[in-house]
Amino acid sequence: MKKMLLAFCVLSSACLFAQDKVNPVIKKGARLSYTLLTSGQNIPFTAVIDSLSSEYVRIGWTIEGMGTGGWVMKKKSLESAKNGYWTQPTAGTDEELGEETAVLLISKQQWNMLQQDKKFFYNDATFTVKADQPGLKVGGKNIDAILVEGPGGSTRLWILNNPAFPALVKVEGNPHGVDLELNTID
Repeated sequence: MKKMLLAFCVLSSACLFAQDKVNPVIKKGARLSYTLLTSGQNIPFTAVIDSLSSEYVRIGWTIEGMGTGGWVMKKKSLESAKNGYWTQPTAGTDEELGEETAVLLISKQQWNMLQQDKKFFYNDATFTVKADQPGLKVGGKNIDAILVEGPGGSTRLWILNNPAFPALVKVEGNPHGVDLELNTID
């Protein structure tokens, strides 16, 4: 009886811990507020999901001191892109990203590899799921994100645990010189 009670308590604690993590739904109109960390500066950055379908995604952006614009990812990019977009955007334009490039998310192919193999290829490097997953807070709430590390652990990505929109929640140690951290999702 004591063993059953102990097992029940452990299971209940695990369930409560799992429920503490939030997994927000990303849909058309969602507003993701980030901080860009580049060249020693913290720059407020907002991305709004303007269009969201299996054929294409359009993300509008606003970067303080730079202006506004947009990125368009077509079906091929959403399905099999292997690289992130880390180029300074051009204000006043909608930039159509190439088939190998995605911005603020990973492709379906990368997501599937992450789920099946616990690793995926991104920006010419293999990223592997980190065994111990430290908590990550966004807007004061623990977010359900998967932590992956590049070779040597110098680059770390936190990816929203959401197959419909596996957004980059945090990037640390980016060799392209731009880190980011999600502050809120509205």
